[in-house]
Amino acid sequence: MKFLPIVFFFFSFFLWGEDFMIKKAGNLKGILNAKGDAWIEVKEDQGLLERYLAPWQGGSPARGGGFDLKTLGVFKELVVGNRVRLDWFWDGHLRVRSIKIINPFKRNGVMNGILVQKGDRWIDVESEDSFLPWRFYPKWVGGMPESGGGYNPTTLAFFDKFDVNEPVRIVWSYDHRPRIERFIEQEIEDVFVPFYEGKTIPVGVINSQSVRPSVNPFDQAVPAPQANPFDQAVPAPQANPFDQVPNSSPFNPFDSPSLPSSNPFDETGNSKQQPKSPLSNNPFDNVPAPAGKQSNPFENVPLPGNPFDALPKN
Repeated sequence: MKFLPIVFFFFSFFLWGEDFMIKKAGNLKGILNAKGDAWIEVKEDQGLLERYLAPWQGGSPARGGGFDLKTLGVFKELVVGNRVRLDWFWDGHLRVRSIKIINPFKRNGVMNGILVQKGDRWIDVESEDSFLPWRFYPKWVGGMPESGGGYNPTTLAFFDKFDVNEPVRIVWSYDHRPRIERFIEQEIEDVFVPFYEGKTIPVGVINSQSVRPSVNPFDQAVPAPQANPFDQAVPAPQANPFDQVPNSSPFNPFDSPSLPSSNPFDETGNSKQQPKSPLSNNPFDNVPAPAGKQSNPFENVPLPGNPFDALPKN
């Protein structure tokens, strides 16, 4: 019986401690994983998934009690897959005091991160910048589901290329929820980092690439001729080609006739004063004068006087 007080003490402390550790209210951030008419399911950033009910108002359902209609209206407007900020409290159930969608700062961008979880229609990626998870869905193509619309099948098939804890790089946009525009695959060019970014090429990468030529390919071209190409042309003749034409006569034919040394017309009428030049060829100078008539016959005819002088004077 002496051990009974000790057992009772420990049992009372255990009950008191359990009641003390229960948290009555709080707030958190996470991803809206699912929802119903009167409840939501939120996956907080630490990975814990919990279901929260709308607050209850009034008594029992038989006495008109029920879920808060204002909160039910908020639930109806929520879009699953978005990040949310949740204010909750405890009254025997986890209840929602308020909830708000956290919209991204921009409408599109590129995210580098780690794949932390994936489903049939979505993937959760933890950003390498903020270390916060975001849920991405493929883009919707087509019309309504009954008209053949649905998530992009190409993006859904790409989910199989990634496993949890693998790095991913996606181009995204925001349309009611984050959407995947396309994946950016890790290529060989991503391994090479320019020197000005302060990083080095991993060992072995340079060996897998083709070796660049150590010489300038233009130096291997045929060198240009050392001499002027115009100097290699047929030289021009040293003499005038017209000088090489054979002459038909040893001298100019116009130089052969003897020309008078003076004007033959200047010698006409001056035959007595100057001897005729043997070079004169005037045919009139060679006509002999008529015999007995050495002078002009008209010079001896007496000239008549004034006819008016022959008239008789009265």
